[in-house]
Amino acid sequence: MKQITNIFWLGLILVICWICFPTDLQAEFYRYIDDQGRVFYVDDLSKIPERYRQNVDVYKEKYDDLPETQRVRALEKEQRLQQEKEQEHQRQLSEQLREAQRLEEEQRRKKAEKARQALLKQTETRIMLDGNRIIVPVTIGNDGLEAEAHLLLDTGASQIVLHRALAEQLHIMAVKKGMARLAGGQNIYAELGRVDFFKVGPYNQKNTLVLIIAHAGAHIDYDGLLGMNFLKEVEYAIDYKNQVIRWNLSRQKAPGGQ
Repeated sequence: MKQITNIFWLGLILVICWICFPTDLQAEFYRYIDDQGRVFYVDDLSKIPERYRQNVDVYKEKYDDLPETQRVRALEKEQRLQQEKEQEHQRQLSEQLREAQRLEEEQRRKKAEKARQALLKQTETRIMLDGNRIIVPVTIGNDGLEAEAHLLLDTGASQIVLHRALAEQLHIMAVKKGMARLAGGQNIYAELGRVDFFKVGPYNQKNTLVLIIAHAGAHIDYDGLLGMNFLKEVEYAIDYKNQVIRWNLSRQKAPGGQ
């Protein structure tokens, strides 16, 4: 009877131990990241510098059912895989950052190129070359009408000269009539008129005086002369290779402004 009682008490003690100390009890380990972004795993909270303890991840150790050597190896392998996973995540983040920077740089480049093209459009006017003659496209407006024309750049002409056909098309009225001397010394009948605006490249000259003459002779590919009452107010250079006029906008613009 006494032996049975001893067995009973021994069994009771084992049950209590089993309840108080469950077989799946696992130790804890800790993970933290330092200021340089390095990841550390420790098995004791006291091993973590105090300034990092507010951001600590707590993990339950696994493999407690394995022999110590195998458990250590399993934990080391798991930590290594976790670190590799985190490194891969950091690599992907870095790659995404580089791609974002590349796209941003590409957008800046496109924006700069667009601005450059807009500036070129302002500062360059395409011309036509006929031997040594330079023919410049212009836009003339008068009396609510507007016409595109081509004028021969002529530094020997004191005024802008329009052929009568173009003047009649734009309803340009003569404010003065008389004789005008051509560069070759020939005197011809001419009328002095005024147009509402005269556009060349980036310039828009208002209330511009023009000479109107009748063109006689063979057909020509221009409608008059671009003379010095415009050219003396601007600074320009002829690029014969690319067939453009480049305007220097740093100089004061033609009367009337842009």
